[in-house]
Amino acid sequence: MSTTTQAVRADGGSPMLTGRRKRTSSGFGLRGMTWLVWRQHRMAFLLLLGVAAATTAGLAWLAQEASSAVAAVKVPNPSPAATTALNEAYQLLDSAGLALVGLPVIIGLFIGAPLFAGDLETGTAKFVGVQSRSRWTWVATKLGMAALFAAAAALSTGFAMKAMLTPLVNHMAVNANFTDAGAFDTTGPTAVAWAVLGVLTGAAAGLLARRTLPAMVVTLGVLLAVKVGWELVRLMFAPTVVKTTSGGRVGEDDAPEFPANALEIDTSFVTGDGTLLGWSTCANATDRVACLRGEGAVGWYREYLPFSHMEAMQWAASGALAGLILLTAGVLVYGARRALR
Repeated sequence: MSTTTQAVRADGGSPMLTGRRKRTSSGFGLRGMTWLVWRQHRMAFLLLLGVAAATTAGLAWLAQEASSAVAAVKVPNPSPAATTALNEAYQLLDSAGLALVGLPVIIGLFIGAPLFAGDLETGTAKFVGVQSRSRWTWVATKLGMAALFAAAAALSTGFAMKAMLTPLVNHMAVNANFTDAGAFDTTGPTAVAWAVLGVLTGAAAGLLARRTLPAMVVTLGVLLAVKVGWELVRLMFAPTVVKTTSGGRVGEDDAPEFPANALEIDTSFVTGDGTLLGWSTCANATDRVACLRGEGAVGWYREYLPFSHMEAMQWAASGALAGLILLTAGVLVYGARRALR
């Protein structure tokens, strides 16, 4: 659609049409369907980025405080105040992780669920088919933009969370379990995978429910259920390290050591045929070493996960999450076919 003005020609001929065509794009270059999706959802997208930016800034400040707290206790004879500050840093890490774990759920509820449900509920989705672009272009553009903003938010907060996590884990991993959801699912590629899964889950629920509020309820239930199941399988992706002793060395002083920035997965005793005996074996015996040897133990068995293996673990876990993403995408396509036919 254009706006024109008429000008009379000097020779008395037909009027000439002059003027400028109306702009059909935003000030930063978006055009067509991308511009329409931006216009419709820009408030939600900008709010997400604003919250992510504020969270990132807060985590960056906490990361600096954590590094200072670790440095303060590494000096000879650290003060009680330094020890207190370090303990507070570990507590803040737990709190920050607990808060960030909910980011994919928030994205699913307030970005994914209304993405299509709002249009279906108000009836505006029926006009998509009469536009110059196909319905699938509309679906893909909406999903692509929502996933892009969600991934950007997860990347931003994930980098800052990793900066806070690293000095605390390197100092004492037992106080900063990097396999917990608050650390593992909020940093690196898993943070991005969870954010995209949140968008797709909400969008699929919106296409199936066709109303925003029911879609939000379904999204909440599905994501919480997936998170509960994820807690049971996360450690399956851990590339652990095993150290053993042999020759009947089962005394306390014979136990293999592991780095301070590693997490202990299992401590047992191993027999000659490779059978593992639990750590509590012969725990109440007067002569524990003799008792263990009588049970057939020939050495210690210690399995641990170094912090340096966290990234590999996250990429392996992201592969599993990618499978969930593809499954959710299949449900979304099915819902789109039903809702937009």
